[in-house]
Amino acid sequence: MEFLQFGILLAPMLILMGLGLEIFLAMGITCLVFALLFDLPLMVLPQSYVRGLAVYDLLALPFYFLAGDLMNEGGITARLVRFAEALIGHVRGGLSHVTIISSMIFAGVSGSAVADASAIGSVLIPTMKKNGYPAPYVAALTAASATIGPIIPPSIPMVVYGLLTQVSIGKLFLAGAIPGILMGVYLLVVSFHISYRRNYPANPRATFKQLLRSFIDAAPALMMPAIILGGIIIGIVTPTEAGAIAVVYGLLVGCFVYREINVKDLPRIFGQTMVNTATIMIIIATTGLFCWVIANMGLGSVLVKLFQSISTNKWVILSIINLFFLFWGCFLDPVTAMLILVPILIPLVQELGIDLVHFGLVVVLNLMIGLVTPPVGILLYLSSSMANVKLGEMLKELVPFLIALFLVLAMSTYIPFIVMWLPNFLIK
Repeated sequence: MEFLQFGILLAPMLILMGLGLEIFLAMGITCLVFALLFDLPLMVLPQSYVRGLAVYDLLALPFYFLAGDLMNEGGITARLVRFAEALIGHVRGGLSHVTIISSMIFAGVSGSAVADASAIGSVLIPTMKKNGYPAPYVAALTAASATIGPIIPPSIPMVVYGLLTQVSIGKLFLAGAIPGILMGVYLLVVSFHISYRRNYPANPRATFKQLLRSFIDAAPALMMPAIILGGIIIGIVTPTEAGAIAVVYGLLVGCFVYREINVKDLPRIFGQTMVNTATIMIIIATTGLFCWVIANMGLGSVLVKLFQSISTNKWVILSIINLFFLFWGCFLDPVTAMLILVPILIPLVQELGIDLVHFGLVVVLNLMIGLVTPPVGILLYLSSSMANVKLGEMLKELVPFLIALFLVLAMSTYIPFIVMWLPNFLIK
């Protein structure tokens, strides 16, 4: 009976979303219809809706959005690219590697894959094409490297997951550090191999003076992740307070250090942050309603019994969950997929004794890979559009990079030490 109810809840919601209705409307309308069909108390619906927003830690979202927007507008992208180019641009296929290194560094500022691809791609895609790199390769490289953005801390999807599960956001941030570095390393290995095989060009080696100058120029931007993580690890600030400090720091750097943000730019930047925050907040509010309906039908205990009838081995279950998230990641954007699917699976994960921090990293990594897989991979369309290339041509070039990302996913799933060592070591 519970699965019939779940089908009645989920199917209309996905149909409405497929027809182009906004996600929060599709979810809200479906929950309302479900409540009417099964005679649930309607008074609980608005209460659950409001309760979804009555969480102090939700303040972290606008702070991290605004900090990223301020740093993006403040001129850090070109400086980070120059620093990465001075570090590794002299190697065969140097600009390929610069794209990956820049994405790794930029990940410590933005926390968003789309922001990463937009900022790095806008600078490096035209440059790489001008230097003879094929457009499909450039687009594939940009999309794949942008997936690092929400894995290396800070991370907006990690904040959302932490709010959904009441797990330490500081631990979630730290859990992504080693897998994020591994993603960069494995993508670099693929980039090196392709560059040498295809004989891509290399830039002149930077002098020590040029390297030092580029580092000093980029240093204020490089300090951002240190400020956020350092404060959380030491214990002097919460993740929300660290976000607020990052906003002040981003404002000072953009206005007074790099001097690329004027007072007249602030209303536009704040407005952009408000829109981004509101888009997620209204979905989170509706998710509170969705979670109440799921809890009311007792779906969690039913899923536990179903999966345990398949296997009681948590590694087998994790494999199934990986396939589950990879599938849905092909159709839903990460935040939406997380808000719909995580509340359903948390009872199962807890029953199996899987650490929620480990599970959170696996979920986010799955959904980041979903951003570069058709048919709805946002990074695919963004990068192909910036590079002015057909999607089919880009997908052929993407395959070796996807293999690298799947390798990191497998290691993060089946070797929890990679994920859990840093948070367990630094946060007791």
